Amino acid sequence: MTLTEFRNIWQPQINAQLRSQLKQSIELNRLLAPIEYAVMGGGKRLRPLLTVAVIKSFGLDPKPYLQAVDAVELIHAYSLIHDDLPAMDNDQFRRGQATTHVAFDEASAILAGDALQPLAFDWLSQAKDLSEHQRLALIAALADASGGRGMVAGQVLDMAYTGQTEITLDQAQAVHRAKTGALIVYALKAGGIMSQADEAQLTALKQYGAAFGLAFQIKDDLDDWQQDGREDKQAYPNILGLDGAAKMLAEQVHQAQIALTDLTNTGVDPDLLTAFLNYFEPLKR
Repeated sequence: MTLTEFRNIWQPQINAQLRSQLKQSIELNRLLAPIEYAVMGGGKRLRPLLTVAVIKSFGLDPKPYLQAVDAVELIHAYSLIHDDLPAMDNDQFRRGQATTHVAFDEASAILAGDALQPLAFDWLSQAKDLSEHQRLALIAALADASGGRGMVAGQVLDMAYTGQTEITLDQAQAVHRAKTGALIVYALKAGGIMSQADEAQLTALKQYGAAFGLAFQIKDDLDDWQQDGREDKQAYPNILGLDGAAKMLAEQVHQAQIALTDLTNTGVDPDLLTAFLNYFEPLKR
């Protein structure tokens, strides 16, 4: 199955679950409106799709787990709402539409993000098709990935480096491993937890996720650079040059392939996770 075929099957199901569960979870329309606007206003659904891919790779049906699968998308949406705020990146547009604080107001955007964060953990806690041990493991993993050791730490570093005239490769990687990569690693690990993966399998999934997350950021930077020449000092083409960034992308894809080989050796079907790596093919040199 190609990545496009996989996405065409599962993205509509992920979106339907998100829309239905949000309406059940949020009764106050003044709060639901900005939340739906932010969560349902487009997006690749990369993180839940990765989790679904892992579950299927273990030979299981992801449908009973979709509420738990989608929890990561709530954290991702909340992070984008808050990143766009005037006190952070002060962005006016995202995904081709006005950002949440522009479409509604700043207070509504802050409160929507505030509500989405605990809601993610609520969805995990209520995942009836998972054992108590699995639910607790998912809650702990998402808290670690989204908080002061993960995504939020990455945003802190991002803001700290914004005022610098130059940024080193190590600094850029520290930002992106935490801000972007942590939730991607969680998405892979979550699929493993839901599939009752053993420690060796979880380690391979996390290694795949770490390499995939960095590759994803590099590809995003290369796309932006080649489309409009955007000079972001934290972008890999600015730090390494176009050829250097493309080489680093290829290296990260190779690291993901090594992790996938380790996973395959434990009996896991590699086809879907291999298909995700094809996402990077056009920009590898």
